[in-house]
Order: sequence, then C-alpha cells, then structure tokens
Amino acid sequence: MKSKVLENKRNKETALLNSAFDLFTKKDIHSVTVQDIVKKANVAKGTFYLYFKDKYQIRDVLIQKEAARLFQEAREKLEKNDIQNFEDAIIFIINQVLLSLEDNPAILKFIERNLSWGIFHEQLQTTMDNEEIGMLQQFTLLAKKSGYTFKRPDIILFIIIETVGSTCYNSILYQKPLPFQEYKPYLFEVIRAILKNYKD
Repeated sequence: MKSKVLENKRNKETALLNSAFDLFTKKDIHSVTVQDIVKKANVAKGTFYLYFKDKYQIRDVLIQKEAARLFQEAREKLEKNDIQNFEDAIIFIINQVLLSLEDNPAILKFIERNLSWGIFHEQLQTTMDNEEIGMLQQFTLLAKKSGYTFKRPDIILFIIIETVGSTCYNSILYQKPLPFQEYKPYLFEVIRAILKNYKD
C-alpha cells in the first residue's frame, strides 16, 4: 500500500514537471500560470504546492534536470568513442552538448545561460541523483588518468561550463558575435587554454 502511495506521488510530480516543461518551452514563463500547469497535468492546484513553491521553482528544477540530461547524454557518447586525450574528451563532451542545443533552440531558450545548473546549482543539490553529480567526478577522473591535476577541479569545470553557456547562447540563436560554426574554434581554444593554465 505504501509503495502505491509513493508511486502515485511520483506520478503527480512527474506530470507537473512534464506539463510545466511543455508550457515553458512553448511560451514565455510570464505568460504561464500555475493554473495552466495543473490543468495540463490534470491535478488539483493544491497538489502543485505540495511539490513546488511557485512556477519559478519548478522552472529552476526543470532547467537543472534538462542541463544535467544534456551532459549525461554527452558522457554516454564519449564512452562509445575511444578518446584518450583529456582535453579532447572535454571538448567532445562540450561539443555534443552544443550540438544538442543547436538542434533544439527551444531548449536553449528555456535553459538560457544556466547550463552549469545541471552540475552546480546549490539550491537544487537535493534533487540531483548520482548521474548528475557524476559529471564533476568524471571530469576529475579523466583529468587524473591523463596526468592533469587541479587544485579546484570544481571551479575549473564551472568556469568552462559558464563560458560555454553564456557565450554560445547568442552565437547559436542570433549568430553574434559570429555564426556558431565560426565561433566554436575560438571557444575550444579558450577551453584548452583554461585546462592548460590551471594544470598543477
């Protein structure tokens, strides 16, 4: 009986998350109401507040989950490729994430410049599962395996992902300062420079 209650709760939360994600990727958040979300999810309005404080909190959880999903998919693709060089492996992961965002501008607009939330958002640490935490662990393991050590690998990864998220947003959506394909070589050079400069 208890497991059925837990399953029911999970189903309601999932319905709310799916409903909100669908609405937020099609409309501006300011035009979406909690009533819109619960109506689409087919749950009572009071149910929403059992899981989320407001529409901004559910948006933040969704951004974190979506960004984490992009990195997880990129990591899975890396595992299928025989890339031994540490810098090349990091560039490969970043490139896979960027290709996904380029193919899905609605997702990019939704995440905006908050790509690092998939790994680092402090307010959402309690919602992160082992796969999502694993990106930082994998970064550190890949670095050690290739003879790279950093005093603060978390800071290095944060700088890289923040640089990627904030600079590629305009390049992918608006071709500013350069069209995306022209911009990428500059970005990848910067990532390699960060990795080299902070290597112990």
